[in-house]
Amino acid sequence: MRRTITTVLSALTMSAACITLGAAPASASDVYQGNDWATHAYDGTSFDYCDGEDDNHSVWGGYYTTASSAYQTSSPVNGYCNTEYVSGVLSNLRMVEDNPSSSTNYYGAWHGYPVAYA
Repeated sequence: MRRTITTVLSALTMSAACITLGAAPASASDVYQGNDWATHAYDGTSFDYCDGEDDNHSVWGGYYTTASSAYQTSSPVNGYCNTEYVSGVLSNLRMVEDNPSSSTNYYGAWHGYPVAYA
């Protein structure tokens, strides 16, 4: 009898642990281009982005959403932070920095799918 009670209690403890782990929130993830950064909201409907370098180069977030297959960009910032609210849910995000001495910009790595946590 004691063995049966111990087995049942062990099974209940394991079930409770699995439920608790499944409900744990995931954290937002950051993307960088040098010291410029962006971090997205847990649900993928917005992101904050900042120019973290004193180099007078504008930065912006480049992204894709579930609402469109078109590449989109946030408004550029230079020396401060901003928040971008997107239509749909982010499916990919990266930071872009203006390179005024070239025809190409500096591109950070893509965040990678999925951005939002279901």
